[in-house]
Amino acid sequence: MKSIVDSAIGYLKQGFSVIPSNPKTKAPLVPWTEYQNRLPSEDEICSWFKQHPKAMLSLVTGEFSGITVVDADSEEAISRIEEVLPESLELPCVRTPRDGRHFYFAYDPSIPTKAGILPNTDTRSDGGCCVCPPSSNSSGRKYTWLDGFELSREALQPMPDSLHALLTETQSQPWLTCDLKGAPLINKHTYIRGCNKSVTTCESLFERGRRDSDLFHLALTLRKGGESPEYILQVLKNIALTWGEENEIKWLSEKVESAFRREERKVEDISRALDEWMLLQTGYFNVTSCYNELHLVTPKQKTAVRVTLSRRVKENVLERHPDRSGIYRKLDTTLEEINWQDAKVSPLNIRWPFQIENLVRILPKNIIVIAGETDAGKTGFLLNFVRMNMSQHEIFYFSSEMGGEEMKDRISYFDLPFDQWRFKAYERSCNFADVIRPDSVNIIDYIEMSDDFYKISGYIKSIFDKLRNGIAIIALQKNPKIDYGLGGMRSAEKARLYLSMEPGRCKIVKAKNWVDHTKNPNKLVIEYSLAKGYKFIPKSGWKKE
Repeated sequence: MKSIVDSAIGYLKQGFSVIPSNPKTKAPLVPWTEYQNRLPSEDEICSWFKQHPKAMLSLVTGEFSGITVVDADSEEAISRIEEVLPESLELPCVRTPRDGRHFYFAYDPSIPTKAGILPNTDTRSDGGCCVCPPSSNSSGRKYTWLDGFELSREALQPMPDSLHALLTETQSQPWLTCDLKGAPLINKHTYIRGCNKSVTTCESLFERGRRDSDLFHLALTLRKGGESPEYILQVLKNIALTWGEENEIKWLSEKVESAFRREERKVEDISRALDEWMLLQTGYFNVTSCYNELHLVTPKQKTAVRVTLSRRVKENVLERHPDRSGIYRKLDTTLEEINWQDAKVSPLNIRWPFQIENLVRILPKNIIVIAGETDAGKTGFLLNFVRMNMSQHEIFYFSSEMGGEEMKDRISYFDLPFDQWRFKAYERSCNFADVIRPDSVNIIDYIEMSDDFYKISGYIKSIFDKLRNGIAIIALQKNPKIDYGLGGMRSAEKARLYLSMEPGRCKIVKAKNWVDHTKNPNKLVIEYSLAKGYKFIPKSGWKKE
């Protein structure tokens, strides 16, 4: 996935003006009036997102960027927009974190930037801006392009007349009357079963130029009411016959079919969203979490989820919990054959503080975890590792707490000039698997986690899956008097070497590949003192705990 800066520059190169926005309030984080009339520079973009690393990305809408956006923020609002869009129209559309939709059109000067232009519907044009992918809000939920579309000049389409009329209509909805004894007036969203008398229209309903969209809207409304295709077709015929134009009737079956396809597609959208959500799940999950995280509230939506889950069980994608209803687990049926006969056992030439290389071998694709208490010297240990191995290996150091000044200060204590250090350092606090170098030495200092510690094993596995010939050394915080870091024993599942550090003491908790098969290094400890925050001075040799 592209970084937020790369995406911003990509939009910029297409002539779209961009700005950073607050991940909680969506408000611009910079004075942005001038960017309604000029493009920012790449340097400005880099500076913004360096200053605000968690900012969202917003597109400036209106004439300068050539964009008008319709923002529908509820299921009813989305349906209202989709009902008047032509079936054949393809356009860029964004799914928001709250499962709303942003419909992107070519700039339309007659559409204002207005909140509440329709219920739960806003428009963004001149003087407006709109959050766009790949932004994540303050809860970590993303804005994503639907159906593989992304924004480009070529993808922007003029707003259809039917939608334009819906957005700019200021009068109340026209009414449809039915000549039945005692029958009440009903609006265009309703049709009374059994009406076979003459139907009359008033104001603009079913006038030429909008008959197509009005018929489709009526068919879709009846479809939502549970009516059969035969009944809906008869209703449309009764209306068309009042126009006295027989040739109109041949289009009615198409309207009924389109209405049913639209409803089926919504079920397919839920199934697709559910499949995407399940890809991120590990272990068992319950159906209620599906509803909550996908923001599904209506009975029809929940039924679509249950039907999809049952279908995935039959397809051997999921299995049900043996004892609890509504609980499922995603099956992992992927297999990668191990070509052990042709494999070469080639330990990496790796050196460690305390000469751990004399006890444990490190092989390609190994995970090493270092769990340490505060002030145990984790960062000093890792910088010593860099110094000892940077002449032999390409090293990438990802730090979640040190900026350039602090890292330079730490390195200044070593008796080695700055210009002789050979490694690359980056600020990073999450999604480390996205930036792992598969064939290099990766150091992660450290995985931050304030709650949901059980997820750490999943994060480590995602890093492991990205490795080929390289390794990853992952630092974790740990509590006193406990061998394992946050995440407990599950943080050691993928580790081939697991070290536990507390002030003055290092322990080999887990070692899978021994240098000498007669000497088990597991549970060995060494005591040390730490000078100047980097110099480890052993006070004993390795010994059994």
